[in-house]
Amino acid sequence: MNLPLANLPLVNSCSADACAYNTDHNCHALAITVGETEHAQCDTYVSVPAQGGDPVATGHVGACKMSDCQHNVRLECQAPGIAVGYVENQVDCLTYTPA
Repeated sequence: MNLPLANLPLVNSCSADACAYNTDHNCHALAITVGETEHAQCDTYVSVPAQGGDPVATGHVGACKMSDCQHNVRLECQAPGIAVGYVENQVDCLTYTPA
C-alpha cells in the first residue's frame, strides 16, 4: 500500500510540548512512526532545542509497529487521525486500541 502523504492519517493533536516537532499542540513532522515492543509510543518524539519539521505542515502517521491495534493493517495506521500525548512518562499514540 503506497499512500501519498495527503492520504496518511493526521496527527490531530499532540500534547508533547517538549518535542522539537510540536508547536502549540500541533505536530509538524512530515510522518511519525508509532510503536515499540510494549507501548504505542511516538518513536519520532525528540526533545532538543532546535525546532523540527515543516512549520506549515500537519504531521501524519507514516508507520505503526503496533500490529495488535484495531486501526493497524500491515503495519500501516488506518485511523482517520490520531492524538499523541503522555501515558505516564511516555509519549504515546492515544488512539491505540488493542484489537
